[in-house]
Amino acid sequence: MKAEGKMSFRDFVFPVNPSLIRIVHDRNISRHQVPFGSSMVSDMGTVGRTIYGEGEFFGENCEKDFAQLLQLYRDGYSGILYIPSQKPLCAYLKQLEWKGSDIEGVIQYRFCFVENFEKMYQACPAYAVGNGKKCLWDFSYEYSVPVEEILSLNPDIHRPDESIKSGKRVYLC
Repeated sequence: MKAEGKMSFRDFVFPVNPSLIRIVHDRNISRHQVPFGSSMVSDMGTVGRTIYGEGEFFGENCEKDFAQLLQLYRDGYSGILYIPSQKPLCAYLKQLEWKGSDIEGVIQYRFCFVENFEKMYQACPAYAVGNGKKCLWDFSYEYSVPVEEILSLNPDIHRPDESIKSGKRVYLC
Protein backbone atom coordinates (compact mmCIF):
# COMPACT_ATOMS: atom_id res chain seq x y z
CA MET A 1 0.00 0.00 0.00
CA LYS A 2 1.54 3.31 -1.03
CA ALA A 3 0.52 5.94 1.48
CA GLU A 4 1.25 9.41 2.72
CA GLY A 5 1.72 9.80 6.45
CA LYS A 6 1.54 7.26 9.20
CA MET A 7 -1.34 5.21 10.52
CA SER A 8 -2.54 6.23 13.99
CA PHE A 9 -5.19 5.31 16.54
CA ARG A 10 -6.12 7.84 19.21
CA ASP A 11 -2.73 9.13 20.41
CA PHE A 12 -0.65 6.18 19.16
CA VAL A 13 1.21 6.70 15.89
CA PHE A 14 2.51 3.49 14.32
CA PRO A 15 6.30 3.87 13.97
CA VAL A 16 6.08 1.98 10.66
CA ASN A 17 2.83 1.54 8.76
CA PRO A 18 1.45 -2.01 8.84
CA SER A 19 2.55 -4.15 5.91
CA LEU A 20 -1.02 -5.32 5.24
CA ILE A 21 -4.31 -3.48 5.69
CA ARG A 22 -7.64 -4.93 4.58
CA ILE A 23 -10.83 -2.85 4.82
CA VAL A 24 -14.09 -4.81 4.65
CA HIS A 25 -17.35 -3.05 3.78
CA ASP A 26 -20.41 -5.07 4.73
CA ARG A 27 -24.20 -4.96 4.47
CA ASN A 28 -26.73 -6.39 6.88
CA ILE A 29 -28.73 -8.73 4.63
CA SER A 30 -31.25 -11.12 6.11
CA ARG A 31 -33.27 -13.87 4.50
CA HIS A 32 -36.79 -14.67 5.74
CA GLN A 33 -38.48 -17.92 4.92
CA VAL A 34 -41.95 -17.54 3.43
CA PRO A 35 -44.52 -20.35 3.55
CA PHE A 36 -44.45 -22.87 0.69
CA GLY A 37 -40.70 -22.78 0.08
CA SER A 38 -39.79 -19.31 -1.15
CA SER A 39 -37.89 -16.64 0.76
CA MET A 40 -37.62 -12.87 0.99
CA VAL A 41 -34.37 -10.95 1.26
CA SER A 42 -34.18 -7.72 3.28
CA ASP A 43 -31.38 -5.23 3.01
CA MET A 44 -31.05 -3.57 6.42
CA GLY A 45 -28.29 -1.22 5.22
CA THR A 46 -24.57 -0.97 5.75
CA VAL A 47 -22.74 -1.76 8.95
CA GLY A 48 -19.48 -0.27 10.13
CA ARG A 49 -16.33 -1.24 8.28
CA THR A 50 -13.90 -3.80 9.69
CA ILE A 51 -10.21 -3.07 9.30
CA TYR A 52 -7.76 -5.97 9.51
CA GLY A 53 -4.01 -5.59 9.37
CA GLU A 54 -0.64 -6.92 10.32
CA GLY A 55 2.86 -5.60 10.61
CA GLU A 56 6.02 -5.52 12.68
CA PHE A 57 7.46 -3.39 15.43
CA PHE A 58 11.22 -3.54 15.47
CA GLY A 59 14.20 -2.00 17.19
CA GLU A 60 14.84 -1.25 20.82
CA ASN A 61 11.33 0.23 21.32
CA CYS A 62 9.37 -2.68 19.80
CA GLU A 63 8.09 -4.00 23.15
CA LYS A 64 7.19 -0.49 24.30
CA ASP A 65 5.32 0.17 21.03
CA PHE A 66 3.33 -3.05 21.37
CA ALA A 67 2.62 -2.28 25.06
CA GLN A 68 1.19 1.15 24.11
CA LEU A 69 -1.13 -0.41 21.54
CA LEU A 70 -2.13 -3.12 24.02
CA GLN A 71 -3.02 -0.45 26.59
CA LEU A 72 -5.34 1.22 24.06
CA TYR A 73 -6.99 -2.17 23.48
CA ARG A 74 -7.41 -2.66 27.25
CA ASP A 75 -8.88 0.85 27.67
CA GLY A 76 -11.76 -0.37 25.51
CA TYR A 77 -13.12 2.86 24.12
CA SER A 78 -13.29 4.16 20.59
CA GLY A 79 -11.11 6.80 19.02
CA ILE A 80 -10.06 8.27 15.72
CA LEU A 81 -8.35 5.77 13.41
CA TYR A 82 -6.29 7.36 10.67
CA ILE A 83 -5.24 5.17 7.76
CA PRO A 84 -3.16 6.95 5.13
CA SER A 85 -5.12 7.72 1.95
CA GLN A 86 -8.45 7.11 3.78
CA LYS A 87 -10.77 9.47 5.62
CA PRO A 88 -10.32 9.24 9.40
CA LEU A 89 -12.98 7.18 11.13
CA CYS A 90 -14.10 6.48 14.66
CA ALA A 91 -13.30 2.87 15.62
CA TYR A 92 -12.78 0.35 18.41
CA LEU A 93 -9.66 -1.80 18.59
CA LYS A 94 -11.49 -5.12 18.72
CA GLN A 95 -8.58 -7.54 18.55
CA LEU A 96 -4.81 -7.37 18.97
CA GLU A 97 -2.56 -10.38 18.47
CA TRP A 98 1.15 -10.77 19.25
CA LYS A 99 2.29 -13.19 16.56
CA GLY A 100 5.83 -13.35 17.95
CA SER A 101 9.05 -13.58 16.03
CA ASP A 102 12.19 -15.70 15.89
CA ILE A 103 14.27 -12.54 15.48
CA GLU A 104 15.29 -10.58 18.57
CA GLY A 105 14.03 -7.02 18.52
CA VAL A 106 11.10 -7.79 16.20
CA ILE A 107 7.46 -8.22 17.22
CA GLN A 108 4.96 -9.33 14.59
CA TYR A 109 1.36 -8.34 15.30
CA ARG A 110 -2.16 -8.45 13.88
CA PHE A 111 -5.12 -6.22 14.64
CA CYS A 112 -8.79 -5.79 13.94
CA PHE A 113 -10.61 -2.46 14.22
CA VAL A 114 -14.39 -2.09 13.98
CA GLU A 115 -15.88 1.21 12.92
CA ASN A 116 -18.03 2.89 15.54
CA PHE A 117 -20.98 3.26 13.19
CA GLU A 118 -23.05 5.32 15.67
CA LYS A 119 -20.59 8.17 15.43
CA MET A 120 -20.65 8.20 11.62
CA TYR A 121 -23.74 10.39 11.79
CA GLN A 122 -22.01 12.93 14.01
CA ALA A 123 -20.06 14.88 11.43
CA CYS A 124 -16.40 15.32 12.18
CA PRO A 125 -15.54 18.87 11.21
CA ALA A 126 -13.03 18.97 8.39
CA TYR A 127 -11.99 22.29 7.00
CA ALA A 128 -10.39 22.86 3.62
CA VAL A 129 -7.72 25.50 3.76
CA GLY A 130 -8.13 27.97 0.92
CA ASN A 131 -5.06 30.16 0.68
CA GLY A 132 -2.35 28.11 2.42
CA LYS A 133 -1.72 30.81 5.03
CA LYS A 134 -3.27 29.02 8.00
CA CYS A 135 -1.48 26.71 10.41
CA LEU A 136 -2.80 24.39 13.15
CA TRP A 137 -2.34 27.09 15.79
CA ASP A 138 -4.92 29.17 13.89
CA PHE A 139 -7.44 26.31 13.98
CA SER A 140 -6.69 25.67 17.66
CA TYR A 141 -7.39 29.30 18.54
CA GLU A 142 -10.42 29.66 16.27
CA TYR A 143 -12.24 26.46 17.35
CA SER A 144 -10.93 26.08 20.94
CA VAL A 145 -9.42 22.66 20.25
CA PRO A 146 -6.01 21.90 21.79
CA VAL A 147 -3.30 21.94 19.13
CA GLU A 148 -1.97 18.57 20.41
CA GLU A 149 -5.37 17.01 19.67
CA ILE A 150 -5.48 18.50 16.17
CA LEU A 151 -1.94 17.21 15.53
CA SER A 152 -2.94 13.68 16.61
CA LEU A 153 -5.93 13.76 14.24
CA ASN A 154 -3.81 14.95 11.31
CA PRO A 155 -0.65 12.81 11.50
CA ASP A 156 0.41 13.88 8.01
CA ILE A 157 1.02 17.39 9.42
CA HIS A 158 4.25 17.32 11.39
CA ARG A 159 4.47 20.79 12.94
CA PRO A 160 1.66 23.01 14.23
CA ASP A 161 3.33 26.14 12.86
CA GLU A 162 3.76 24.94 9.26
CA SER A 163 1.51 26.49 6.62
CA ILE A 164 -1.10 24.09 5.29
CA LYS A 165 -1.33 23.55 1.53
CA SER A 166 -4.32 24.98 -0.32
CA GLY A 167 -7.19 22.52 -0.52
CA LYS A 168 -5.86 20.37 2.36
CA ARG A 169 -8.47 19.14 4.85
CA VAL A 170 -7.82 19.60 8.56
CA TYR A 171 -9.74 17.34 10.98
CA LEU A 172 -10.79 18.71 14.36
CA CYS A 173 -12.35 15.61 15.93
